[in-house]
Amino acid sequence: MARQYSPKTFIRGVPIDLLQQYFEGKGFTLGIDWDSVEDSDADPLFDAIQALTDRQRATVESDFTEINELAEEKGTQSILEEATIRGEDWFAQFEALENHYARAFWTFLNESECFEVAGAFHQMDRFRSWWRRFVGKRLEPKTNLKAVNKFSEELKSIYRPQGRGRFCKVDTYQRLKPVRWCYFAYPEDMATSDIGYADDGQFNRRPRRSALEIIFVYRPKNGVVEVHAAGNKQLKEDLARAFCVTILGLQGLPDDGEVTPYDLNGLKNSDFPFTTTPADNIESVELKLLRLDLPIAPDKGTGRRITIAVSSLRSSPNALYTLLSDAINLNCIDFDDVLLAQAKFTIVFRAIGSRRKKRLTFEVSYPDRCTLKDDPYDQIARRCLKRWGIARD
Repeated sequence: MARQYSPKTFIRGVPIDLLQQYFEGKGFTLGIDWDSVEDSDADPLFDAIQALTDRQRATVESDFTEINELAEEKGTQSILEEATIRGEDWFAQFEALENHYARAFWTFLNESECFEVAGAFHQMDRFRSWWRRFVGKRLEPKTNLKAVNKFSEELKSIYRPQGRGRFCKVDTYQRLKPVRWCYFAYPEDMATSDIGYADDGQFNRRPRRSALEIIFVYRPKNGVVEVHAAGNKQLKEDLARAFCVTILGLQGLPDDGEVTPYDLNGLKNSDFPFTTTPADNIESVELKLLRLDLPIAPDKGTGRRITIAVSSLRSSPNALYTLLSDAINLNCIDFDDVLLAQAKFTIVFRAIGSRRKKRLTFEVSYPDRCTLKDDPYDQIARRCLKRWGIARD
């Protein structure tokens, strides 16, 4: 979900000298005395922006909205991550800037390419729905122009039967902690049109050919390929197959071997050990919800499902299992025949310095769904799921 953009809040957050640098660099004359503008008073600058031409105002709104997306802690982390990959050390410089608005705005003005890549990373980290498949550890992804162009052609051929994919641009990036290779593909979508206003104020219908966004990620340490794309399972397998063949050099898409990515049945044990390490900086782990799929009832011919949830476990860590024993008569049902189909976890991370405690709540559903994203806290949670035997390689 995009960050809420409020023009006046944004203007108040950005240092005046950066705003002045932006407008002077664009050649937009606002007719204001920059020396008299106060940081807390957004009205004069807002009014001056509204007085610009329609085209100029649209440019400002587009740029400010884009900068606003990275004007937060995770946005700063994405910028610093890309800077590190480029061999730059901006940590001390960023520490001297007064807030995240200033850090994002400075990067936009001075390091536009880094800003663009960080924006892609930041958006990627928000996605929750990924198709995953184990394909082999420590493979060498191809990033040369020939391989990327071939990959682009394969993606075009996949989308052509849908009336899409006449063009396809592919960008490649490497990310760290953990290392993963990311390929952002943008095949052309079907033509559509928008009803709106032209620069001269005329109300009309305008044609538009936008692009789809598909993200491919290969994680060499655990050998997993991830795909984020709209469409059904078959389409995602076709996309992954093209990636495996053209980028990873495989003969095809490896079979999943009927191994499901997630297995929750270990949680049937009320003494399940949520082991952590000091490096995780985890204060507590809470199991908040379980969904159980019961055996088919012979007299009804249908499956049955029970969801058990608790609001808090701090004072009663076994409350959920107490409810579970109340809900299921184990004299009538063999617990081994019960499938744990969904679980909700809350991990509490200890406070660090001036930062408050962090609570991360996420769900895992059998066989292959997890709502974790890709930011640093989510990466720790993913490692925990593997340590607990819930996530498989």
